[in-house]
Amino acid sequence: MKIVFKKDEDSQITVFHVVNGEEKEFLYVDMIKALIDSKKMEEPDIEGSFTEAEIKSINSMVECINKSIIATEEADK
Repeated sequence: MKIVFKKDEDSQITVFHVVNGEEKEFLYVDMIKALIDSKKMEEPDIEGSFTEAEIKSINSMVECINKSIIATEEADK
């Protein structure tokens, strides 16, 4: 499961979900379904003029999601 973050010249952030190499509108329900299937969120693509703090926050979110998935799988064993 992969997502893409884009920031335009007006500092508007848009998020896309990558499905079969194609960017689709990001929907939380689709993200949850994809995470159930893939059991991992890939490193996100971050495009545009994001600050270091924003990039760190995005990467931290992905890391936390992946840790939660691993912890849940281990608890289910």
